[in-house]
Amino acid sequence: MNRKGLLLLLLALVLLLSCFLHIQFTEVSSTSAAQANVLWWEFRFPRLISALVAGAGLSLSGLLMQNLFRNPMAGPYVLGINSGASLTTALLMLGGFPLMLHNFGLVGSSLLGAFLAAAFMFFVSWRVQQTTGLLLVGLMFASFTGSIESVLQSWASPEQVKQFFLWNMGSLQQLSAAQVPWLLTLFTVALLWSLLLIRSLNAFVLGQDQAFQLGVRTQRVRFSMLAITALLAGSITAYCGPIAFVGLAIPNLGRQLLRTQDHFLLIIFCLLFGALFLLGCDILSVYLEPYFSLPINVLTSLIGAPYIAYLVLRRS
Repeated sequence: MNRKGLLLLLLALVLLLSCFLHIQFTEVSSTSAAQANVLWWEFRFPRLISALVAGAGLSLSGLLMQNLFRNPMAGPYVLGINSGASLTTALLMLGGFPLMLHNFGLVGSSLLGAFLAAAFMFFVSWRVQQTTGLLLVGLMFASFTGSIESVLQSWASPEQVKQFFLWNMGSLQQLSAAQVPWLLTLFTVALLWSLLLIRSLNAFVLGQDQAFQLGVRTQRVRFSMLAITALLAGSITAYCGPIAFVGLAIPNLGRQLLRTQDHFLLIIFCLLFGALFLLGCDILSVYLEPYFSLPINVLTSLIGAPYIAYLVLRRS
């Protein structure tokens, strides 16, 4: 087995160990086996699944966006997909629609916003062929939705603003046991779809013109990348709230360690290390909980932001 295979195997073993550590850290003593069983299936297991799927899914979507834009600073939120999910959630939570919020739910609103944003960006991609221009449109869209959210917060009551603020900080405890199959299904569909694109992803490294000359249907692949990102980032944001820097940092780390553009290896790395990274952050947050509370989004930013700054300085 070569060096890259050994690294991926080591990551898999460490991830397995981290799952057991996560269970131990989140375990709570109970007076009966029945209560312990309920605690596990209703609270511990969904939290574990949230960490695994969110870390792996955001890393995979970041890898796809960096391939599409040929830009290592591109992430799963660069197209405003997360911003679209946050905007529809803000409209429900801050717009004074408690009945609609109760019936529709944050999950439905977040997914709706993510797919609407992805559809808008796909329409723009037909008119804007250059990836740099599409990147700028995505950033402007995110800025525009952020401004609307600020206006809504200025009109909303303090209770509504607090509720939206807590959701916006990100959490791995929002997923219920009944929602686990839905999240796993969405993640599995996106993963299988990504694996079918490996040949095209490898060709896109050369550039979209060169990929087209190699027989790749570039427009179809562009749509697939946007759709997969919407499915992953939208569903994860819906169930876990916004989680920053995972999709931006992990793919860059994978390229540094593996030193390859083979997207099969990069996808495996992103799945393993992304899940491992978010599991580690969650274990750290549980360990620090008796002293002070740190939302998962704060931890990922504290760790991911210095690494991204290091990458920018290194490239400069």
